[in-house]
Amino acid sequence: MSEITDCQLEQAGYQKVSAPLPSCTHDILEEVLDSVVQENFRRRRNGTRYAIRNALLAVPALRPLLEHGALVELARGVLGQTVALVSATLFDKRPAANWFVPPHQDLFVPIAGATNDPRWTNWSIKAGVQYVEPPVEMQRELLAVRVHLDACPGVNGALEVVPGSHRERLSEESVAEFNEEAFEVCPAGPGEVLLMRPLLVHRSRAAKLPARRRVLHVVYSAAELPKGLKWT
Repeated sequence: MSEITDCQLEQAGYQKVSAPLPSCTHDILEEVLDSVVQENFRRRRNGTRYAIRNALLAVPALRPLLEHGALVELARGVLGQTVALVSATLFDKRPAANWFVPPHQDLFVPIAGATNDPRWTNWSIKAGVQYVEPPVEMQRELLAVRVHLDACPGVNGALEVVPGSHRERLSEESVAEFNEEAFEVCPAGPGEVLLMRPLLVHRSRAAKLPARRRVLHVVYSAAELPKGLKWT
């Protein structure tokens, strides 16, 4: 995998890695994710599976692949040597599970424990896992590594982002104000990786093809958690 050598990630909030994952890494990830039992997937109303929110908990074999190897090395190239694995989500768009994801920032992280720090807000439980919205300074030390397991051209629901929108936590009204011209499409091929800051405003259209589109969205952190909290 290539190093991150320019300042696009800092300025725009995202950057496509120039070289795809090594084929062996891509194949192992596919093998592990293909072994997941059906019950671990979230489903649309029509019964079609489409995502695994807490993939680290649902797929134990996935954690060592993300804590060691190419993906964490990419995170270290941006965040520094001391990084922690925060979360992993598998998105699995397919013809019967093909939806539009509206513009948003990723504000919440899974967390264990508790803190009296008032900057940690909006605590909730989703699918039995505790989530919280960290303070902005903590969010700025997060990095998402998006691995495309399938071809994801613009017509297959590729990620669309608003460059430079990652510096602050925005209100829902401010996010909704971005017009069509503000978004840039980020197509990717199988094995290609996109780095992004979770505060980057992004969306995903329903696919026009539609073909299967699997993306593994992994979040790492360089921040030191306050006493009483730990990553799940």
